[in-house]
Amino acid sequence: MSDVESGKPARLPVWRKFVPVLILLLAIGMAAAMISLRPEPSSEPAAERITYVDVVPLHRADVQVVVDSQGVVEAGISTNVVAEVSGVLVEVSDDLVAGAFVEQGDILAVIDRADYEVQVEQARANLTSADAQLMQEQAQADQAGREWDLSGRPRSEAPLLALREPWLREAQARVALAQAELERAERQLERTRIRAPYDAIVRERLADLGQFVSTGTQIVGLFSTEFAEVRLPLSDQDIAWLDLPAPGNTEGSLDVSLKGTISGKMQHWQGEMVRTEGTIDRNSRMQFGVVRINDPYAREQSGSDPLLVGSFLQAGIQGETLEQVFEVPLASVYRGSEVLVMDAEHRLRRREVNILRSDNQYAYIDSGLQSSDMLIVSAIQVPIDGMRVEPVQVTM
Repeated sequence: MSDVESGKPARLPVWRKFVPVLILLLAIGMAAAMISLRPEPSSEPAAERITYVDVVPLHRADVQVVVDSQGVVEAGISTNVVAEVSGVLVEVSDDLVAGAFVEQGDILAVIDRADYEVQVEQARANLTSADAQLMQEQAQADQAGREWDLSGRPRSEAPLLALREPWLREAQARVALAQAELERAERQLERTRIRAPYDAIVRERLADLGQFVSTGTQIVGLFSTEFAEVRLPLSDQDIAWLDLPAPGNTEGSLDVSLKGTISGKMQHWQGEMVRTEGTIDRNSRMQFGVVRINDPYAREQSGSDPLLVGSFLQAGIQGETLEQVFEVPLASVYRGSEVLVMDAEHRLRRREVNILRSDNQYAYIDSGLQSSDMLIVSAIQVPIDGMRVEPVQVTM
């Protein structure tokens, strides 16, 4: 009777017990074979990564500081011409229009002169009368003196009344008063002609033909064409590099280059900073320097560009000279005081530098760089000190 028939479990063959061991040994053998047959790794080192950059050579040079500022052109002299006498305007010059040029002494308007001419004639008549009275008194005084001489005593002993001295002095005073009145009347007559006080351009017309004007009435607004001024705000950092005139001192000046867009094109002028205002603005904490531009409307320099009052200008003020510094583009400065350079072995080096001054374009460095370095001007995302770099373009 078999084991199945008897109800006993069937026995497995002996060799089946060793199957797992055989599978394990087979796997180990296959792994060893794969390891032995794998290709040997290359013994050559991996190629070093190279970053290509643009560089510029570095060299020391003397650089003159130029302080940038800006301001609006203002008239150097601005005047509202007023009537000095009263009357009706009977004449008005054709040049009495905004934008017209006038020269010193030009007649701008005339006030009715009739009453003032009468006053002059009256003053002349009074002077003639006073002269006649003086001549009469002088003759009487001479006669009195001769009569006193007949007494044989010196004139120094004669009483004043005997020689008619009081009447003579009164007559002389009347002549002086009449002369003064004539001069006053002539001045009043002359003031009926309203003249330009200096070479100017008409800003606005404030009175017109037929208008009655009294003393003090504004006739025309003028501003001088001799010179114009520009007020330039300056910070403490700017002033540190400028040899400015002391407040109240008009001796000495600084050259200033000015530029602005007039009539659709960029134009240039030269001026001088002639004074400072001696105050600090409470809001901006700025000081102000005043630049003078001679002949702004090019009246004396034919072919020059006129500089209109009210124009907005950019200014470059000549300051001190920085001696033997490196001038690097401002965009190449990292973290405020660091630049990247390529050394002689074409390795990137981070250099901590001392920046004396910077402007909108450049930083001026006195230490931290070497003349043998090449400044890296390309943007590098992660600059690592010592990384290999190669120049693509060398800008001189």
